Amino acid sequence: MKLFLPTSLSAIVVTALASPSVTIDAGTIKGGKCSNEHAVYYKGIPFAEPPVGDLRFEPPKAYSKKYRHGKLNATASAPSSSTWTFGHHLTQPNIPNFLSKFGSFGGSDTEGGIEYPLYDGCNLAEKDNIVVSLNYRLGPLGFLALDDAGYQGNQGIQDLIRGFEWVQKSISSFGGDPKKVLAFGQSAGATDVYTLATLAEAPHLFKSAMVESIALPQLTNKTIAQKLGVSFAKKLDCSANDKSCLRSKSSADLQKAFYSDSYLHSGIGSLDGIGNDNSLTPEFWPIVDGKIIKENPLQRGAQVPTVFGFNQQEGALSTIGKYSSPELIANLTAADYETFLKGDWGSAASTIEKYYPLSAYESAVKKLGLTAGSGVFKAIAQVLTDAHFKCPTYQSAVSTARNGNAAWAYEFTHNSSCAWLDTLAPIGDNLAFLGAAHTAELPFVFSNLDFSYPTENYTCNSSQSERKLSDEMISLWNAMAENGKPSTDAIQWPEFNITSTGLNTPGMIFGNSSTSGEIDFSICKLLWAQVSAELDGTNSTATSTSSPSSSGSSTSSSGGMTISTSLGGSIFFTAILMGVTILF
Repeated sequence: MKLFLPTSLSAIVVTALASPSVTIDAGTIKGGKCSNEHAVYYKGIPFAEPPVGDLRFEPPKAYSKKYRHGKLNATASAPSSSTWTFGHHLTQPNIPNFLSKFGSFGGSDTEGGIEYPLYDGCNLAEKDNIVVSLNYRLGPLGFLALDDAGYQGNQGIQDLIRGFEWVQKSISSFGGDPKKVLAFGQSAGATDVYTLATLAEAPHLFKSAMVESIALPQLTNKTIAQKLGVSFAKKLDCSANDKSCLRSKSSADLQKAFYSDSYLHSGIGSLDGIGNDNSLTPEFWPIVDGKIIKENPLQRGAQVPTVFGFNQQEGALSTIGKYSSPELIANLTAADYETFLKGDWGSAASTIEKYYPLSAYESAVKKLGLTAGSGVFKAIAQVLTDAHFKCPTYQSAVSTARNGNAAWAYEFTHNSSCAWLDTLAPIGDNLAFLGAAHTAELPFVFSNLDFSYPTENYTCNSSQSERKLSDEMISLWNAMAENGKPSTDAIQWPEFNITSTGLNTPGMIFGNSSTSGEIDFSICKLLWAQVSAELDGTNSTATSTSSPSSSGSSTSSSGGMTISTSLGGSIFFTAILMGVTILF
């Protein structure tokens, strides 16, 4: 289930500059001091005109005005407008909703924001960086394509391009070097960052990219996007060519249409909560439209040096988001596993099951004294990890290297000692069962390692060894921004090499420390490349086993993008796509 959260075309800049005041072309911006007293922040800086009224569903228009009285109070986030953003969280009572309760900008490009504490840039800025987080349009506001109305789609991608252009123009005023911009995104944000990195204009927008837990880089087929636009307009009681009607609809109207549009919730890969979309799954997602995104990113590859990585147990987060209580997990059966496989992969389900036999997972959990249901949980989580994150990571790195640009790979395997999301606090003593799940690396990348959730009566501080791991990772991210290579004098990161089997691929392993090693991508060549090709030829209107629900259960595509800048040097551009989380 995908939720819509507030978005805006504004930026947050966090920097280690001493004075909370800076002047750019539009006027003087007044910021505030971070709680660490070593960094300052500037919130709600406009980089484009608000996409309201006649600008709804249109490409972004650059902000070219002067601030009122020449000043902008940037100590609070920009207010969202109910005429063009989606509203409040929708959560199930007593059931953690991992995609709506935390805020790293990801979330299948249908939900998100940049205010979640996990993405706070103050601690990262304290380490001589400038962190820029951008809001952009999501859901139908960011990706509605409807030729009859003159709406091309990819508005959200265009917003990001406009944001990077603003960074190129203005970041030097904050102490950053526009020639040293690192764009990094997580989950859906990683998909968006990678998509941007494959565009011809990418080298003019940023120097390098970090793609963390890429979420299905297969972009939406243009024909499917157009069919969705027509169906969505019909649900809004608008003709497909009636711009005034489409512009007049409220946030509530858009949400209602989203949840009631049966076409939007159809097709292989639309399984509620744990869907694994493909290019023919109707959804509001980046589109290979031949104009803004001219080619499939999987074939083109990044046009700048890029790091690609995934977490060892990515799928565990979305799986626990759906089966969130011990009782639900304990009662999972082989039938639930079959439903999951068939709902996400149709006729390919039986082939996949041969590579991921349930009996193997049930035997493993039995040895640990766990229920058979835990075996089903582990099997689902592993399939999602490989199909949704690990193998898209490999495919993207291969395309980049094959087309002549440098690529690096990593696997994050560390089991965190603290619950890094408030929704994980109830299982804080059993995080080992979850493992290195989706979003687990983010506290280390942002140096946000102390956690307090008063409503859950939970407080936890990470260990000294975890703080060391965080410092190591940040030093590598800094090196990528500074030099276009993620290596330091202390840590050498081997470059990605294409191997004939995908086995023993050089990369970095982030476990209890940062260690160069080898990553096994062989399952990607053995199985998932063939499954992906088969799905791309599948009837997109095939019956799904899911049923849409307005109660707001989670989806597995969250993400983020980030821009960050070292003082006098590199810039991290963090973009998180909030659906669960979005940062950029």
